[in-house]
Amino acid sequence: MQDSEHIITSSPRGTAIYALTNRPNPRIDFLVKEDSNFIKQLTTKTKIAIRARFFNRNRIGLILTMFQIGSDSDYIFSTFWNYHAENGRIVFALMSKQEDMAFHFYGDTGTIEQSMLIGNSFRNFFKAAIRQIDTLSSWSAEQFEKEKVEILNTYPTTIALWEAIK
Repeated sequence: MQDSEHIITSSPRGTAIYALTNRPNPRIDFLVKEDSNFIKQLTTKTKIAIRARFFNRNRIGLILTMFQIGSDSDYIFSTFWNYHAENGRIVFALMSKQEDMAFHFYGDTGTIEQSMLIGNSFRNFFKAAIRQIDTLSSWSAEQFEKEKVEILNTYPTTIALWEAIK
């Protein structure tokens, strides 16, 4: 988690990553870097909409998850998941099993200023993704990044990407 916290605190606002944490047992949490004024507006009634898509590009399986905080399209975040990255299999297994997802919001102070918890409706998606990926050959980090860039070029804005994974 310490490496993930360093990454998110040194990232610009609008960044989101997933992190393998131990709170208190191994699990996947989302870390979000955003403006402290925005974070202060979050309440237990703030909705988090989530979407996911499996891309099979040139026999490379890319997972894209996105989430929108509230109804403002300025607060849509995306994360790509690589099964063959370090701890990738563990990360996917945890996402296919854990009951909920935590979102930790890091503000201007560089610390967690707010956390929100929602049910993990990605469980079945990740179970299916694992089955699909198991039919593919493994790939390198470079191959994954190349295909990720192609997806981002096809959908050059966050809104376009969000709409593409409905």
